[in-house]
Amino acid sequence: MNTNKSNLVQIGYCAGIISVAQFIILTVVAMLIYPGGYSFSHNFFSSLGMVNSANNHLPSTASRIIFIIACTITAIMNIPFSLALRTNLTETKAEKYLGWIGTVLAISSSPFLFLLSIFPADTLGNIHLQVTRIFFLLFGLAVIIYTAAFFVNKWYNKIIASYGILVAIMAIVYILLFMFNAIFQKFTIYLMILWVIVQGAYLLKKE
Repeated sequence: MNTNKSNLVQIGYCAGIISVAQFIILTVVAMLIYPGGYSFSHNFFSSLGMVNSANNHLPSTASRIIFIIACTITAIMNIPFSLALRTNLTETKAEKYLGWIGTVLAISSSPFLFLLSIFPADTLGNIHLQVTRIFFLLFGLAVIIYTAAFFVNKWYNKIIASYGILVAIMAIVYILLFMFNAIFQKFTIYLMILWVIVQGAYLLKKE
């Protein structure tokens, strides 16, 4: 890999790590200023994007803006991260096909992450719910495909790769059974975030 390409790939890994780190930070800030107080066990992440607080029905403009910014940055930076992941999957035809499929699915999930932030759960609930389902489905499928590709790849650490199995299962189970469970939602999202950090950090070290 030439130096310029290697630098771009490293930027892609860093973009993924930075994107989820800022998501954690900004959503925590949004929780802290949420009107009526934010309940980690009862309120959803989507509550942060509501027009009015789910707790006292007062306008939650500041939290909503922060939530939209957090989701938008994550959605945008998911693109270079996904493209960077694919560069490790080029040794065999199986890796190449799986890498491209995973990348297309991952990138396709980004617009829906943005859309779920701008369609408030309190005023456009049905649309919000549908785009949320699509985001989790696409990203969960992307992780499944990437994980399969990592196992096909002869040098990828199989323990690190196997973490994707748990993430994918949780994402699919969430949209099928636990869409209305705030704790399960947070557990699933933080597992997804950790997947990005683990894969990004591992690949940065390998560069």
